[in-house]
Amino acid sequence: MSKTITLNLDKTLIFEAVEADSFDTARIEKTEDPVKLAAAASAQQAGGEDHSDRQMLRHLKAAIGRFEALMAEFLAVSNDGSISNTLSSSSDTFTIVMVVNDRYNDGLADPMASLCEDFLISQMMYGWWHKSKPDYSKTFLNDAADAIQHIRLCLAKTAPEASSSDYTDVTGTVTDN
Repeated sequence: MSKTITLNLDKTLIFEAVEADSFDTARIEKTEDPVKLAAAASAQQAGGEDHSDRQMLRHLKAAIGRFEALMAEFLAVSNDGSISNTLSSSSDTFTIVMVVNDRYNDGLADPMASLCEDFLISQMMYGWWHKSKPDYSKTFLNDAADAIQHIRLCLAKTAPEASSSDYTDVTGTVTDN
């Protein structure tokens, strides 16, 4: 038996977070020398240009792949255990669908979706910054690792159901031969 966990995510909100974070970082850097650092600050900001948007989509696709790989151990062992996503460049919303053991706690799907979004954003930010600011980008790897730890907490199993049998039903007898 299994359950299906469906995480409904919004690509526009994820992209907005990456754009806002990169904008803030570039703006802070530019304050050191607005004239000299204006071009660099502009180049560091994610989004708004076709090639930048394509890079963000590539980073999102890679982040989803990492998430799916990290969730593999939680998938149902049976043949129906799987994970998939509906990410496309033409739709703003997408889902990640996981088939897990039927004992997983149903009440933690919403926090898991929020944490998944945080993981994806952190992975994208790492991808955005790791070439130009490798030391800075490591903070996003730490954020992603923290999100995964909390996602794993959301995948806690519930206690197994009690059998209809009773332990007093277990008996033994001895007969003469």
